[in-house]
Amino acid sequence: MLELKSINLWFGANHVLRDLNCEVSKGDFIVILGTNGAGKSSFFDTIAGKIKPQTGEIILNNLNVTKLSQQNRAGMITRIFQNTRLNSAGNLTVAQNLALAHYSRRNAKLVDGMAGMPRKHAEQILNQLNIDLKLLDRPMQQLSGGQRQLIAFAMSTQKIPQILLLDEPTAALDPQAATKLLQHACSFIKKNQVTTLLITHDPQIALSLGNKIWILENGQISRTYTLADKPNLDPDKLIGQIDYAKLT
Repeated sequence: MLELKSINLWFGANHVLRDLNCEVSKGDFIVILGTNGAGKSSFFDTIAGKIKPQTGEIILNNLNVTKLSQQNRAGMITRIFQNTRLNSAGNLTVAQNLALAHYSRRNAKLVDGMAGMPRKHAEQILNQLNIDLKLLDRPMQQLSGGQRQLIAFAMSTQKIPQILLLDEPTAALDPQAATKLLQHACSFIKKNQVTTLLITHDPQIALSLGNKIWILENGQISRTYTLADKPNLDPDKLIGQIDYAKLT
């Protein structure tokens, strides 16, 4: 379904992605682990079209999308960011954000989106997320991080994407909010059989979710694991752990 062939990406003298090759099958849920600087975000930037690699090809459903812009790939690829401010318009209300997402891939003017989708539809979305309907008329920037990420997920997945990129979506959330977001995301992914790649620093998430684990190191996928491997994996040895002995 998705194939990256001999991808190389440089930022000046920094070789970020190094002859990277990988293949994602339809229905895969792949969790990607890596330390800071391993190239995880650049990997997603390349898939989404935000950055074009200096060499290599990106094939999506037998279509070479290497030269397609991020905007042209948006109809096929959806991305949720770690930074909640990148997923929605903070100064607009929840209802306005939902409406803009609703109209984003339709032949509609900005004013249509601002006017909003039918109120009942917006209310249904918040009910599904177990979020108070009173928040519909509140600016997104006034919501908690967890509420904002849940709504952003709903916004981004009103149309089921071919590829869903989850870029450390729980990194800024407390454990309760992270659990709620992942529960909702996993339910959506399973129900709709959405091909998904998730970046995380948390080995426990990698062991709990998905059918594959990829370890990204120095711009390359250095290790891969399947469901059958998971029971034998030590989470502390996947990408390392905090050395608490050095803190005393």
